[in-house]
Amino acid sequence: MESSKVTIQIVTYNGKHLMASCLDSILDQTYRDFKVLVIDNASQDGTAEFVRNNYPQVAVFENNKNHAFAKANNQGFRLLRSEYVLMCNQDIVLERDWLEKIIAEVENEKYSSFGSFGGKLLKLKLINAEIGELEKTDRIDSCGLKLLKSHRVVEIGSGEDQSAYDARDEVFGHSGALVLYRRQALEDVIIKDRFHPSGDYLDSNFVFYKEDVDLAWRLQLAGWRSLFVPDAVAYHIRTFSGSEKTGLQEMIANRFKQSRLARYYSYRNHLLLLLENEFFSNLIYYFPQIFWYELKKLAFIIVAEPGNLKALLEVATMWSQIKKKRRQSMSSAKVAAQYVRDWIN
Repeated sequence: MESSKVTIQIVTYNGKHLMASCLDSILDQTYRDFKVLVIDNASQDGTAEFVRNNYPQVAVFENNKNHAFAKANNQGFRLLRSEYVLMCNQDIVLERDWLEKIIAEVENEKYSSFGSFGGKLLKLKLINAEIGELEKTDRIDSCGLKLLKSHRVVEIGSGEDQSAYDARDEVFGHSGALVLYRRQALEDVIIKDRFHPSGDYLDSNFVFYKEDVDLAWRLQLAGWRSLFVPDAVAYHIRTFSGSEKTGLQEMIANRFKQSRLARYYSYRNHLLLLLENEFFSNLIYYFPQIFWYELKKLAFIIVAEPGNLKALLEVATMWSQIKKKRRQSMSSAKVAAQYVRDWIN
């Protein structure tokens, strides 16, 4: 396949009803130096066949089983070695100039130390799943990731009017639903050990859920910053999302909208985030907030999701892997603990 500056990779699973809207918006981009790669995770609805038959200009890599989000995206990162990689969900619709506006910032010398870029994600409603009927809204889905004192990570601006976030700004990272990475930055933080023999960009141990936060954190530790570009607009279907303003009752309601598996990995992977990426001095500094938040979560799980307590046991059995990954991240860190505290404060 002829080399392009950008690879747009889409991991899909039973997303046939969404592929036309997503791919049409990508192929209609004003910026043209890109290739599209669809990685199909053994869909049972004919997604791969639909793409091959209707979009011959799109490359399809078909897995014989569902490798989940992290591992499948890693396949894409390795297959096409472009200068930039756009990770895109199947439930995304881009405005025509999204990529043009993002690439203009990526190639601006002012942002040469930035490793990830994202725009303003607005909420997209799925009106009719059978025919893929969608409705764009003016409510924010995400304008980047924010780290709270409790070390809960939230989507900036979620649920707010889009006019509230119109300034270019640095953010901690971006939602994995739609984020462009500089290849050099990805190579700087690749995980290489006996637990990740092929080398992981997204940590395959996370399976799915919060692997985008983990990558954002590792990039920050390695000195790669992240830019929010407000005039690059796209739309995303999300069943639920959490913001800084989300109350306890809404958080619980949102949690029950998740699948059982998603709730399990959400809890487990948040613990991995803290143990693998945060400086010990910061864990001590924010101990009251972290402890109170984790205590409330644990109490809820004991009462409402006792089966997810096994996540604690799994984290314990992964201790060797956690230490190796933490050692790798910390030994190559180009920032100090205060840098992370500045993001929180």
